[in-house]
Amino acid sequence: MITLKQSLHIALKEWRLLWRNPHGLAVLFLMPAVFILVMSFALKNTLTSANIALPPTGWVLEDANPIAAQWANDWVARNGGERLASREHLQRALRDRRVQAGVIVMPQWLDAQGKPRSDHVELWLSNRVQPAAAGRLRAELSYAMLQVQLKGAAAAAGPFASILLGNASNSELFPASGALTTRYLYEIESDRKMTAVQQSVPAWLIFGMFFVVIPIAGVLIQERNDGTLTRLATFGVRPDAILGGKLLAFMALNWIQLLMMLLVGRWLVPLLGGDTLYLDLPWGWFLLMVLATSAAAVCLALLIAAYTRSFDHAAALGGGANVVLGAIAGIMVPRNLMPAGMQTVSEWSPMGWALDGMQAVFLGAPDAAQVVPKASLLLGFGLLCLALSWRAIRHQERAS
Repeated sequence: MITLKQSLHIALKEWRLLWRNPHGLAVLFLMPAVFILVMSFALKNTLTSANIALPPTGWVLEDANPIAAQWANDWVARNGGERLASREHLQRALRDRRVQAGVIVMPQWLDAQGKPRSDHVELWLSNRVQPAAAGRLRAELSYAMLQVQLKGAAAAAGPFASILLGNASNSELFPASGALTTRYLYEIESDRKMTAVQQSVPAWLIFGMFFVVIPIAGVLIQERNDGTLTRLATFGVRPDAILGGKLLAFMALNWIQLLMMLLVGRWLVPLLGGDTLYLDLPWGWFLLMVLATSAAAVCLALLIAAYTRSFDHAAALGGGANVVLGAIAGIMVPRNLMPAGMQTVSEWSPMGWALDGMQAVFLGAPDAAQVVPKASLLLGFGLLCLALSWRAIRHQERAS
């Protein structure tokens, strides 16, 4: 009984300590609740085919047959979309996200009997299009071609259409003429197949870089608690010099981390039977995105470390914030599995900005319009966090 009574008192003491630790309670209760909400919306419609909307579609007609033009016009009138002049215009529309899919009707789309040929239709998909939406688009296009074939057969049969069509077999009406050729934008621009490793490495690289908050918090909080920052101030070391030194040191740590993850994707993953990470990247744009992402990650970590009082608080707040930002940005659930609303929300996360720029580098042929705005947002975010960190350290220096 004495042991039980002592255990109850110790348990009560632990509860009191927990109650006085709001950061720990937030990690235990608030972060899982937020994570459930984010992931529930991010995975909406991925496990069901109900209510899957057709993606906005651009049409390029390389076949001058009026039946092809009528087919495209009927589709646009019924499902929305737009007609585009060439493959180049379609590629630009996919990159600018004006459309999420493209249909190219190649020459001689109709065979000698006037029947549509599926193997003369190319389907181009954005890197972000949902697999379920792409599947529905393929099915709808196949069904629409069957309708064109049925109308042609009915017109040829004339007044005896119902009799002739009723006697025709399914194979005569709807012959298998080949599957739609489907290509993602990445495959079009790089002439390589889309692979899981090419998509996942930039995402998890960004996630790992933002977790620099753990070592930064440990160093900065220990220096503050043991008086190192105060002693540095007595030697005339300014807060901006302290922050600048930590920024350089931990950005260099990020770059070592980056190199290791690239080597894992390039050598270890294929060694274990996975796909190879291709590193023939536009290195100028890649280095710009690495610099901007690393600066944003380290400055956010400095901000969290500067405003927290203990390593436990910083680790809880930084880890929880990174998990939520990563879930929103499309790190944990690929954006092409997210509904359109969540894809829009993901663009408000710093990790989302980094993911946009990194995937433009890894998954295509980027230009300034794709990379510079995202890098600018990351650098601006980093400068804001750095300024707030400087203010906190300056205030603590004056108080001491």
